[in-house]
Amino acid sequence: MKPYLNFKAIRVLWLLLASLSYSGNAQVVVSGATTGNTNYTTLRNAFAAINGTSQTGNTIVITINSDTDESTLTAVLNAGTWATLTIRPSGTRTITGATGAGNPLINLNGADNVTIDGLNSGGNSLLISNTSTSSSTNTSTIRFIADATQNTITNCTIAGSEVATAGGTIFFAGGTTTGNDNNTISNCTITAAGSNLPINAIYSNGTPTAIDNSNITISNNNIQDYFHESISSSGINLAANSATWNITGNRFFQSLRFIKANITQCYFSDS
Repeated sequence: MKPYLNFKAIRVLWLLLASLSYSGNAQVVVSGATTGNTNYTTLRNAFAAINGTSQTGNTIVITINSDTDESTLTAVLNAGTWATLTIRPSGTRTITGATGAGNPLINLNGADNVTIDGLNSGGNSLLISNTSTSSSTNTSTIRFIADATQNTITNCTIAGSEVATAGGTIFFAGGTTTGNDNNTISNCTITAAGSNLPINAIYSNGTPTAIDNSNITISNNNIQDYFHESISSSGINLAANSATWNITGNRFFQSLRFIKANITQCYFSDS
């Protein structure tokens, strides 16, 4: 008897395998770019493709379709000439990593007109988490540096565990000419990554010679779970060369899970 080949079944199987292969490489999808409109396994790789070519006037969208692990490396977005660049999730998504000492997870390196919008509606949300517990300067989850301006981070959960006195979950670092100006953090939850609490939720330290990080808006955020038993801790720490910040409508607190953990470490005596 001749072997029977069910070509219809083979075709269905082939389409299924192709679909699985495609989805496995579609964690991060870029659209609207001059070149680089394809799928990537990490945000880091998507940024590298955008950095590598002129993007003048483009409206670029980066969609996070699946959770990404940036490992120990930083996703660096350099200065570009796009009109806007938006990062947003499709579904409930996480961008995570444990960067090397003294490095951010996402680095806006002179990048302007960038919006990271976790949406928090229609089943869409975005957690950005750096689990590094480094005490080295610049350790952070998101860093603004080298005159990163006109950027917005909104509707996200941003988590970190740094214990650097010159670092923070969100870090406004030094500028080159004007400072990291006119940026907005709004409607976010800024918290600890896992059980390790950061020292600073938001930290700013501009460049000497009066290059200030200025006109920063921090509004309507939950700023929580920042603490170190032997180092001064801050929800917002504005160090040198930080000017004209607008800080409104935020909530600063320690959440119940950490309050309970601290209580169990206390010793009570009736003597």
